[in-house]
Amino acid sequence: MKTGSKRSGVLEHSGHDYEKLLARWESLIKRIGWKCSLLSEESALPVLVIQNEAAAEARGGGCYLSAGVHGDECAPVWGLLEWAEAHLANMKSSPVVIFPCLNPYGLIGNTRRDGQGIDLNRSFQDVGVPLIASWQEFLEGRSFDVGINLHEDYDAGGVYLYELTRSESRGEACLAACEGIIPRETADVVDGSDFENGLLKRETSEIEMRRLVNEELDGWPEGVYLYLNHVKDSFTFETPSEANLEKRIATHRCFLEAIIGA
Repeated sequence: MKTGSKRSGVLEHSGHDYEKLLARWESLIKRIGWKCSLLSEESALPVLVIQNEAAAEARGGGCYLSAGVHGDECAPVWGLLEWAEAHLANMKSSPVVIFPCLNPYGLIGNTRRDGQGIDLNRSFQDVGVPLIASWQEFLEGRSFDVGINLHEDYDAGGVYLYELTRSESRGEACLAACEGIIPRETADVVDGSDFENGLLKRETSEIEMRRLVNEELDGWPEGVYLYLNHVKDSFTFETPSEANLEKRIATHRCFLEAIIGA
């Protein structure tokens, strides 16, 4: 997968530099005083979870954010980092939990799967996967107002959004905020699902959602598992991975600013 070209003085990384990604997160955490824990080690690489004091003390409300489930989708981890560097210091009262990169092996190797050949985004129900077992243990008893998962799509021509909601839809407004950087996906069908102007919105019952997972999906994506177990509303945002890397990073940051209101 192409990840965009580095322009001198603009990007200081290739998109797949996990060491640099961690260094920037560690610097940010030290500056703002948030809690950082080792969730797991994937192929001897640390997988971190970051939370503010409100999240550590509360069991409900606030935001769940993650990126880097698929290592060949590199813009989300940097968009999440840039958003965090700009806004986390001011986010103290509401719980925030962040998984900066759930698949560091994949990020470094520019591959979708982890070091065991597993597609994590079809495995979030599988406690036989050590990372998933640790992830489920961390989230046990927790609930969030919103869950946000950042992704990319090699075949897409524009941005699009999966929205699973129990509240009033915010998907259209969030896509509108981003399309000045990268236009929306125009296809009516994306990855086998029907979209309308870049948005797939479901207000499906939990019974129907479980039927969809069992009959139509090859495993449990993060966003669906969260929706059924831990979050009120779930958003999975996608950018086209063949677009310019800087624009993709900026678009993920813009989406986060739109959905969280920071």
